[in-house]
Amino acid sequence: MLTLLWLLLPVAAAAGWFAARRSGAARPEAFWNYSANFHEGLNKLLNDTGELPGELFDSLDDTDKDTADTHIALGNLYRRRGDINRAILLHESLLDKPELGEQVHAAALLELAKDYDSAGLLDRSEDTLRKLIDSGQRLPESYGAMLVLHERERDWDRAIETATEVERVTGENRSSVVAHYYCELAEEAKAAGYTDQAKKLAGDALTRSEQCARAHMVLAELARAENNHALAIKHYANVETLRPALMPDIIDSRFDALRKVGDETALRKFIDHIRQQRNAYSVIRTTRSVIEEMDNVESANRFFKDQILQRPSLKGLRDWAQDQIAVSKVGEREKVQVICAMLDKVVEDKPTYQCERCGFLGNQLHWRCPGCNTWDSVQPIIGAEGE
Repeated sequence: MLTLLWLLLPVAAAAGWFAARRSGAARPEAFWNYSANFHEGLNKLLNDTGELPGELFDSLDDTDKDTADTHIALGNLYRRRGDINRAILLHESLLDKPELGEQVHAAALLELAKDYDSAGLLDRSEDTLRKLIDSGQRLPESYGAMLVLHERERDWDRAIETATEVERVTGENRSSVVAHYYCELAEEAKAAGYTDQAKKLAGDALTRSEQCARAHMVLAELARAENNHALAIKHYANVETLRPALMPDIIDSRFDALRKVGDETALRKFIDHIRQQRNAYSVIRTTRSVIEEMDNVESANRFFKDQILQRPSLKGLRDWAQDQIAVSKVGEREKVQVICAMLDKVVEDKPTYQCERCGFLGNQLHWRCPGCNTWDSVQPIIGAEGE
């Protein structure tokens, strides 16, 4: 009941204010000073109802500093509801009034850029953000929105320019993100068959950030394509050093490169290195296959058992159960098969990657989270239900 009364207070206040405006009997300042929390209450109220105050559009010329925040908030509400034209009208109306001051103009420009973006008018959105940046106002939000715009358009050259400008103007270090931009360009060049250009761009990524594991992955794949497997192995070792969590994503390629080099001593040394770690399931599975190929089934099974005891997982349990089918008694075999089928179903439904920032779940590695657009936040899920 108290919640309902609280929500009805802004209704009564709003009704009184609109009536006063029509009659000319009261100044709006009295209403806006009524409560410091009015704007928040009004936004909540309007989010819960289908109607918005049409009187607002009859009095845009009367906007002052006291009502500017409400114009911005209502414009944002229109944008969220998909009425972009009204959002643009409200936000543009604030720019025609120099007396409102720089802060109000900056807030209106930022929201107007978002309006244009929502409408698909990307050039106008970029131009608006550039005006805001040139004014020196709201720089963190402006640069952030500009980078998101370039990233969504996959305009990596412009993204590099903007991120470099951010570093110069604000002193903020964007090296790791710029390295990803270079990696995006490198992967595009690689896909187009421009190997030398791809190498240079991946090298540029490492120049900007020595901690860029992704650049080493790109260079490793380029080396493998040229049958330079020794160089690929070095890059994969760097990936493990910089981001051990990426081992599941490189283990198959790394073993393939080790095999093709033909150095059995190096291959066994790497396997011994793996034995000493608490490994992700994919690493265990692949290493087991290599041991079986090099030695025998018994050695491979012993390795597998030791490893899954160190880091139990549903995937490991499923594979162990499948191994038991062949050695089970006839009467027990059907029961084991049922267990395997159940585990297969459970494992199939489990995501393998998760964003550490927003919780986005997926089954493939994203360098930039599709949920929150954060770079390097998506990691393999390690544990009983993941790797």
